[in-house]
Amino acid sequence: MKKMTFILLFAVMVSACVPAVAPTPKPIPPTVEPTQDPKALAAEIDALVQKNHQDGFFDGVLLVAQNGQVILKQGYGMADRARNIPITPQTRFPVASIQKQFTAMAILLLQEQGKLSVQDSLCDFVPDCPKDFEPVTLHHLLTHSSGVPAKTLWYKPGNEMLPENSSLYFQPGEKFMYSNVGFNLLDRVIETASGQSYESYLQENIFDPLQMTNTGVAFQDDDLAMGYKDVQSDLAATFPYGIVADVLIYSTAEDMYRWDQALYGEDELLPQSALSAMFTPQMAVPDGEYYGFDGSTGWSYGYGWFIAPKEMGYVIHGGMLEGFRTEIRRYTDDKGLIIQLCNHESVALYPIAEEIASMLFGQ
Repeated sequence: MKKMTFILLFAVMVSACVPAVAPTPKPIPPTVEPTQDPKALAAEIDALVQKNHQDGFFDGVLLVAQNGQVILKQGYGMADRARNIPITPQTRFPVASIQKQFTAMAILLLQEQGKLSVQDSLCDFVPDCPKDFEPVTLHHLLTHSSGVPAKTLWYKPGNEMLPENSSLYFQPGEKFMYSNVGFNLLDRVIETASGQSYESYLQENIFDPLQMTNTGVAFQDDDLAMGYKDVQSDLAATFPYGIVADVLIYSTAEDMYRWDQALYGEDELLPQSALSAMFTPQMAVPDGEYYGFDGSTGWSYGYGWFIAPKEMGYVIHGGMLEGFRTEIRRYTDDKGLIIQLCNHESVALYPIAEEIASMLFGQ
């Protein structure tokens, strides 16, 4: 399998991988009464998602868990419509921007190993770094507050990155501006600090230890779900390998559940004292942007996670690629989990998750 080299273009990157947010009004509360019986609850959730599937708003896999117990894991629709292959909890999907939390974990692991600090300058790790980028730290990149322009760098043979525009949009740390380029730069930092490729470092230090056996780098000949424009289309979307980064990660609902559970474990990957940086509000997200579209205020970003206002009680991240939508939502105090991996674009992930949460917590 041979990776291709890609030019990162601003217009493509903006559309290729941003948090998956459904452009819908605040969802209507569910009409069912919550229940604590796992089997009854699973049936209620399944009925909700089946209805959305039948209405053309959900093709994919759903996994719901609470307190370490999987309540429902179920596939809906076809992974490959031409070959009549159904979606199952073992179906592999590109996770899109959910990949950012694996990048963040790798940076924290390297910090724990003494190979870098999140306060280090980007220019300590990237060759030919523009002088204007010297104030940019890894912390700024992790929190989308670097000011690095979206049309900044492109890949050349040998994975070198050269500056096209060396002027920052704003002073690092001044404000939040979601940036795929910033996380692409962190991929290069991981390679420089570890002496390994990005994918091999993640495989050796995250996926293998957690037995995420169906998670890895997405190549064109991997057995992944096909992506579609909508529920009616039989024409698969062209999967944009390498557009979001020089590598993309695929996973399954079951492996993402293993990832979720590991984040509760003491010292499983990192001590909780080091891991807490991922879920600590690091940068305020402007009201009305991304997950604040429902009118909620007080959102922030940690390292690889959007953090909801405290009263909402969860952290979340989604992803968008041509033909795919993904989302992981963690209610950390209640150990609640909602994973949605979908292979068409006409989905309503946020409203579905809101209704499922109402069932789980009796809201």
